[in-house]
Amino acid sequence: MKINAIIVVKDNVDIVEEALLYAMKFCHKIYIYDNHSTDGSWELVNEMAARFRELVIFGQTDESVGNALLSRIYNRFHSEYTNEDWWYVLKSDELLSESPKEQLTNAFLANKNAMKVWLARFYLTNQEVKDFDNEDVATSITKRRKYYSVNKSEPRFFLNDPERKWSETESTVVPNWANSPSRDFIVSRCFPMRSPQQIEQNDGMCLPSGEYPCASTLNEYQNDGHFNIPRRARLYAFLAQVEQFVVKKFCGRSLAPCTSVNSRNALQKSL
Repeated sequence: MKINAIIVVKDNVDIVEEALLYAMKFCHKIYIYDNHSTDGSWELVNEMAARFRELVIFGQTDESVGNALLSRIYNRFHSEYTNEDWWYVLKSDELLSESPKEQLTNAFLANKNAMKVWLARFYLTNQEVKDFDNEDVATSITKRRKYYSVNKSEPRFFLNDPERKWSETESTVVPNWANSPSRDFIVSRCFPMRSPQQIEQNDGMCLPSGEYPCASTLNEYQNDGHFNIPRRARLYAFLAQVEQFVVKKFCGRSLAPCTSVNSRNALQKSL
C-alpha cells in the first residue's frame, strides 16, 4: 500500500515546509501544484523538491478553479498506482496528528474507499497576540499554537482507481465516487491563524486584539495525542454517514470501491 499526497499551495511560505516534511514521514510521493503564490512559497517548494525525491512539482497556475486542480493531478498519475493505494488531499496549513497507515489498511480490508479526518482548528488567542513579539517563530507551529476546537470532519483520503478519472467539474475535496467512508477518523491539526501578520495578509486587515478568541473558551492541547471531540461534532458525522448510506442504498448512486477480493485477502495475510 502506498499513500500519495496532492497539495495545492497558495501563499503559505511560513508553514508549507513543515506540512510537507511531516507528510513525507508516511507518503510515497507528494505532488505539488502552486496556485500563483507570490510570497516565496513557489521558490521554497522547488528548492525542497530538489532535495527530496518524495516531492514532485506538478506545476504552477494562476487559474481560479478550486478543487479542479486536485483532480488534474490525480488524473495525471492515478494509472501508475494500484487499487490498493491511497490518495491524501494535503492542505498546506494542516498536519495530521499521526500516521494514517493503520487506519487506511483497516479501511481497505473493510472494503471502504474513503476516510475523513476531524479538523482540530488551532487559534491565535488574544493573550498570544499580546506576547507574540517574544515568540520564537523558528519553533514548530505545533508547539507554538496550543488552543483548539473541533467542530467538523472533512474527507481527506480516497482509494486509487487505476481505471477511473476524477471529473474536473466536481467541486468536492475527494471524487464523488469515493462514497464509502471508513468509520475510523484521525485528527488533522489545522493552523489558519499563525501570526498577526499572516492573518493581516490573508484577510486584508488585522483583527483587533479584543476579537481574538480567549484561551478559556478553547481546549488546550497537551501534546499527548488526545483531542476533545464534542458530542455535536460526532453526531453530525454520524448523521452524514447515515445519509450517505441511505443515498447509496435507495437512490442507486453507489459505486463499489475498486478493491478485489484476492488483493484484499493477500494484504490481510501479510499483516
